[in-house]
Amino acid sequence: MPTRQLVLGIFLAAIALPAFAQDWVSSYTKHDYAKCGKAKPDDEGVSIHRCAGKAGIAVIWTAGDDASLVGFGEKPLDERLTDKAVFFEAGNTIEWRGPKGGKPQAAILRYATGQSIGKLGGSLLVVYRLAGDGASCIIGSVDGRSTQANALARRLADEKAAGFRCGEDQRSDG
Repeated sequence: MPTRQLVLGIFLAAIALPAFAQDWVSSYTKHDYAKCGKAKPDDEGVSIHRCAGKAGIAVIWTAGDDASLVGFGEKPLDERLTDKAVFFEAGNTIEWRGPKGGKPQAAILRYATGQSIGKLGGSLLVVYRLAGDGASCIIGSVDGRSTQANALARRLADEKAAGFRCGEDQRSDG
């Protein structure tokens, strides 16, 4: 193959690399959700708080008597966490993932899960898509009890977040 064709082939392959081939990095924030400002009052005993996250991305914590959930940005998609558990408790550490030097495009959050209040023996790492327009949604989840859970959740974020279309693409729940 002539050198010019080889160089052209390498160039075309390089520009066609998906976003996950970039160097993605993690950063972390910890939240005491109950101390964040109230987002809005609720008459049904549900507490909604708004915390500051990375790069100006809001962290919206919703907590009732038997569960707590987190959404991100100004327009989090209202969706079920999983069908495998009934009760959820959001962890306080958020892992933010994105291209090195860029804005986070994914967030990973560990939830304690279970079938009854007070018996949250399960663990689930939930991976969220953080869209540039303030929307967010769940890309998928990983069983948090796996010894490879963190690596699997990061891989899911790195490979899917940049191109994932909230409300259109199918989640990858493990």
